[in-house]
Amino acid sequence: MCLVGGWWPYKDTDVVGAALTRLDGPLHVLVTGAPLDHEVLDRWSALPGVRLHMVPGPASEAQVRAVYAAADAAVVARRPGVAKESGLVVDAVRLGVPLLVSGHDPALAGRLSGLPWVRIFPAGDGQALAVMLRDLAWGPLPRPDACAAGALGVPTPAEQVAFLTDTATKESP
Repeated sequence: MCLVGGWWPYKDTDVVGAALTRLDGPLHVLVTGAPLDHEVLDRWSALPGVRLHMVPGPASEAQVRAVYAAADAAVVARRPGVAKESGLVVDAVRLGVPLLVSGHDPALAGRLSGLPWVRIFPAGDGQALAVMLRDLAWGPLPRPDACAAGALGVPTPAEQVAFLTDTATKESP
């Protein structure tokens, strides 16, 4: 599994830690971003089944792509009640990485619900996340296909460039 991005207060590293302590088999955890909480990472790396791999951040685009490419799934965990769509969701979809997402945002959960490459766990529920992590070993999730981003309303890179170019042109005197 991978965790990408800085660990801001709305991210729920406690639920990830609770899940990791419940695992009874090995799990490679890839972490990149800035800022990171090194005390948390030290606790995780001391867990018997956790193999922690870090790419110190801020990470370059190539490093982020490499982390996603090496992961069976990306975990997006937010504290309960945080209604913030994650850029991590968009990145993972674009890069073809399955997602384990907390149900912190009902609108986001609704958009992702039922997709074969997404599993949603209740926000704050480390036990449910642990079960999903265990299940990955026996039944990896399919990767999102090239159409997944469009189906979620995520613009393609070309559409983003066109939008940014158009906006910059309109704002120029």
